[in-house]
Amino acid sequence: MRSATAQSETSFEELRAGQLKKLRAGVSDVLKTNEFWRDRLHDVHGWDDFERLPLTRKSELLADQEAHPPYGTNLTYPMERYVRLHQTSGSSGDRPLRWLDTADSWDWWLRIWADHVYGAAGVDAGDRIFFAFSFGPFIGFWSAFGGAQRLGALCVSGGGMTSEQRLRTMLELQATALLCTPTYALRLAEIAKDLGLDLPGSEIKVTIHAGEPGASIPATRAAIESAYSAPCFDHTGMTELGPTGVSCSQRDGIHVIESEFIFEVIDQNGLAASEGELVATNLGRWGMPLIRYRTGDRVHVSRTPCSCGSPFMKLLGGIRGRVDDMFTVRGVNLYPSQVEDIVRRHPQVVEFVIEHRRVRQMDEVSLLVEMDGEDSSTERLEADLRQALGVRLGCRMVERGTLPRSEVKSRRILRVD
Repeated sequence: MRSATAQSETSFEELRAGQLKKLRAGVSDVLKTNEFWRDRLHDVHGWDDFERLPLTRKSELLADQEAHPPYGTNLTYPMERYVRLHQTSGSSGDRPLRWLDTADSWDWWLRIWADHVYGAAGVDAGDRIFFAFSFGPFIGFWSAFGGAQRLGALCVSGGGMTSEQRLRTMLELQATALLCTPTYALRLAEIAKDLGLDLPGSEIKVTIHAGEPGASIPATRAAIESAYSAPCFDHTGMTELGPTGVSCSQRDGIHVIESEFIFEVIDQNGLAASEGELVATNLGRWGMPLIRYRTGDRVHVSRTPCSCGSPFMKLLGGIRGRVDDMFTVRGVNLYPSQVEDIVRRHPQVVEFVIEHRRVRQMDEVSLLVEMDGEDSSTERLEADLRQALGVRLGCRMVERGTLPRSEVKSRRILRVD
């Protein structure tokens, strides 16, 4: 019998061979007709050829769409081949990026959701899935819904409802799975508590979250699971890139779906590393492809075999945050996810925002917090932040309901000029 190491090596070799086969076939078509990529790419015969391809930035795609409205020149096929339009949320402050899908690439999206995302979370055709979203042009809502349809599950749309209506509908229809952002899951739990609704006693058996890193942050995940008395799973993806990963039963990270993407990690100098920025190439979206795309997500990866059985690389702790979200306070480098993990350990904190200022070329950071319960002092929270992070972050209480909340992506950092 072969050793586990030998089996793992063989599996990895087979995985890489499959990636290269898909890449070569896709690039061949793209080079013929896609104006955006024609001058950037060359034929790929092996991994050395791939590694010589240039890295791609979001700013290049935005500039191309601005220069060639409305979709830019990253189009491999005639317009009549495309059947869906979606766009990024613009939550990072950029102008939204528009993205088109063909019938084939949309089917690719739905297959990944059905087979990988729902599969990892144990959701199947017998489930009743509630989607707590307003169905605008953001792709995550639609792909999750379509993937559930493909699975054969009962799909319940929460579009056009207030939070209270969503809660009551979810409970009345005995939904067994909830999909929403992590922040909105906690917001629904807050409202349920105010209304006296029994979320822990509901039929919800699993929650799936995307749009923010919260479901991979231990304290945030614990808060969601306590509120719903159900395990929660994290899903990663990008409008322009595709559905890239999902957490597993080991609760320690995200497996990226390497059968459908090529993933790399680079350091600040652009060199291969185990910790740094995630770079991705999709292998099923050739009508509007992305090749060696810098996602801006900060990750730490491992290829140690996982006991869940997944053959795919793991992002330890999920996406740690955005590369450009780091701030330095008195010489200490911090990311929002580190702060959130401490804050969510305090159940009296209902919501919070990190207020960031630049004063004489230095970062000044404090927290605005909404608190509930008899113990509404920030003293314990400030002490825990100082002990865990090694730097003092002041906390200021604000009135309940005054901090921004969103069912899409919540902005954890408030930058003040």
